[in-house]
This record gives sequence, C-alpha cells and structure tokens, in this order.
Amino acid sequence: MPLLAGRRYPLRNASLSPLRYPGSKRKMIPAIRQLIDANVPRPKLFVEPFCGGASVSLGLLEHDAVDTVLIGDLDPLVSAFWREASRNGERLVDDMMKLTVTVAEWDNWRAARPVSDRRRALKFLFLNRTTFSGIIDNRAGPIGGRAQTSDYPIDCRFNKDAIAERILNVHRLAKAGRILDDEDVWNSTWQRTLDRVRWHAGGHDPKATVLYLDPPYIHKADRLYKMPFKERHHRELASHLLGTEHRWILSYDAEPLVLDMYRGPTDVHEYRVAHHYTTRGSRTAPVPGREVLFTNLPNDPTRERPTP
Repeated sequence: MPLLAGRRYPLRNASLSPLRYPGSKRKMIPAIRQLIDANVPRPKLFVEPFCGGASVSLGLLEHDAVDTVLIGDLDPLVSAFWREASRNGERLVDDMMKLTVTVAEWDNWRAARPVSDRRRALKFLFLNRTTFSGIIDNRAGPIGGRAQTSDYPIDCRFNKDAIAERILNVHRLAKAGRILDDEDVWNSTWQRTLDRVRWHAGGHDPKATVLYLDPPYIHKADRLYKMPFKERHHRELASHLLGTEHRWILSYDAEPLVLDMYRGPTDVHEYRVAHHYTTRGSRTAPVPGREVLFTNLPNDPTRERPTP
C-alpha cells in the first residue's frame, strides 16, 4: 500500500498542542496535509470530533492548509480545556502560572471534582502534563514516581512559559474565528459533532469540508483511553463514514477488525504512515508505524502540490 508523509513540515513551538498524548497525532500532520494538498481545494472547514490534543487541527492552521477548524471531545475534562483555552486563554494562563507542581498537588488534583470550566481545564492540564505518558486514569501515576527519585521529576514536562505560549496561540486563533465556538460540539459524541457540520461555513458543501477522525484505537485500548470503544462503536463509525457524502480521513491502528471494515469499498483508499522519530527510523530514513490512514479522498497523494 502507498506510504505517506515523506516530507516534514516544521511547526513553531507556539503552534504545538498544550497537551500531551501517548502516540501524539502530531506525527500524522505531514501525511494528512499531503492528502489534503493533493486531493481537494483548500478546505473551508476541518472537523476533528475526537480532538484530544488537537495537534492535527493546530498544525494545519499553522501551515494555513485549512481555513477553520471545529473540534470536540466526549471527555468533559478535555472539552473543558479547549473551551476555556479558546474563550478565556489569558485567564487560564494566569491561573496555570500560579500552580505548584508537586506530588502533593498532583494528589489534590487527582481527588478534585471541579464543576466550573476553569477548574476542569486546570485539572486536566495539570494531570496531563504531570502524569506518566499524559494518561489520565486511575492506574497512571505521577512522572518520576511518588518518591521522585527518577532523573525526570514531576515538573519535567511542565514548562509554564512554553505551555502559556501554546494556550495563548489557541486563544488568538479562536478570537480570529479560525477555531469555531460551538457549545453543542465542545463536549459531544462524534455523531453530534458531525450533525452540526452543516451549520458552519462550508458545511453545506461536502467538498468544502474535510472530516478527520482519530477514534480510540483497539490495541491496548483499556490502558490508553478513559472512554475506549467497544466493537459495536467501531462498526457504527465505519457504517457512518462509508455512507456519508463528506470527504473524510481516518487514522487507526492496523488491527484485523479495522482492516476488515475499511478494506473492500472501491472508493476507500488505505495508506501507511512513515514516522521520522522511532527506535528504527530517523529523519532521513523514516519507517512505517502501526498506524494506517483510510480516506475517501479520490486522487493520488503522490501528486502533491508544491509547498508555497
């Protein structure tokens, strides 16, 4: 199958996600941009219903590959973070700067049950940046362990200045209208997010919209996700995508269930993604990872448009 993402697209620190995720989607940006550049006119709307760290949406905005993005997530802490960063980024940064990054504070946030968006956003940001691999569940502990005897202490991923820069970039993009504010989408299922697409600029024209879906993967799902998919959820998503008129890109792990659902339809194309940073690869010799991309974008992505 074709291999994507041979070209790298450097990103400014400010345009990176303020959040950490295992297997960050940032490595998908070159492949997804390659598909978009080769296959469609500049999309008016890019929709990411499983946004998580929203690395892909932020990266495409940074490279001016899309006009606007619509992001959402079913996890209430994740959605609260993006809503607060978009609407009240400066105040969120002020509160973040006051945080004390210690194991005792980690315990406090782990036990906290905040109600307001601001406190939920702070809880998620703190635990995401101080918990092993950024995984927010009951089994993951603080970076460096409770005894903090590791070479990597709890605050090693909590560079406040860098995080502040990234949050403020999100706030600026939202104020400029490039991250759309939709109360029905911030915290919603993927189905509800896609139902709202038609209400936004370009949503009435399927060819002016690109959907990007990165659902919970199957491999190690119970260890990686607070809300993993069951088989019926994977099949419901496949049924929707294979019947929609919108253009879409889907990233997944190369598991038998996934391959069985998306291999076969003649209008669905499969690609492997080359990663530059792996134990076996390098910048000059990328290797494929476990991920696959499926898409109904029709053209050959090897016909990539030159970068301006």
